[in-house]
Amino acid sequence: MSKDYLPQFYLMLEQQVGIALDDTKQYLLESRLMSLAAQNGYPDVYALIKYLTQNPIGAMHWKAFEALTTNETSFFRDKHVFEALKNKILPELIETRKKEKALRIWSSACSAGQEAYSLAMLLREEFGHLSDWTIDIKATDISELILEKAKSGIYSSMEAHRGLDAHYLQKYFTHTEKGSFQVKPIIRQMVNFSHHNLVGDWPYYPKFDLIMLRNVLIYFRQDIKDKVLLKMHQQLNGSDSVLILGAAESIYLNNLYSLVPLDKISFYKPNIPMKV
Repeated sequence: MSKDYLPQFYLMLEQQVGIALDDTKQYLLESRLMSLAAQNGYPDVYALIKYLTQNPIGAMHWKAFEALTTNETSFFRDKHVFEALKNKILPELIETRKKEKALRIWSSACSAGQEAYSLAMLLREEFGHLSDWTIDIKATDISELILEKAKSGIYSSMEAHRGLDAHYLQKYFTHTEKGSFQVKPIIRQMVNFSHHNLVGDWPYYPKFDLIMLRNVLIYFRQDIKDKVLLKMHQQLNGSDSVLILGAAESIYLNNLYSLVPLDKISFYKPNIPMKV
């Protein structure tokens, strides 16, 4: 079967969700779309892709796009980041927000929710004095399917044990009859999950004190990264707010952000023009 339509599909994928693929990544198409193609009666992945390129964007397209997104994550992923949050970033934010008694956090590209729940558990465990504060943790992802899992807070034994020590597992999870673990309501109610496409139109959000945007920009071309980072800059709540990227990611828009190096990680603060 001819694959002349693959460039058209790559362009469609990038325009809709920002993921940049080319012919060197055909193995990803084959491995991640095989099940979708078979379930819907297509003889192979390329027959499915041909259909997608010849028809307007619809439900089947979004199933394919979601299948091509990466949902690899774990609780407290990258311990150095959470140590920095506990020992420096959150204490400083709490100090600067003590008058408002409010803290807004955005876990962007949250996947199955482990990062957002890790933040909620960290706040509950280490900052109990914030009981009279308004703590708002927003968690968003492009995949509706993965968001349903995140909202349920149910994880397999393997998922639950990745990154969680026994103390957190015992204190903040219940063991279900099927052998899985579910995040307790006291933590689930701290997180608000919703759909969001980083390269699409953004809904109105109040500004955030902390934004976690980890391990997603690596899939975007530089011009798309720049657009997302510009929008993120507009969502940050002043010059003392914080943006955290993945370990392999960095910012080239130096006029918008300042790098803050720590011992084992770095994070960013927005440069806010002074009012005249």
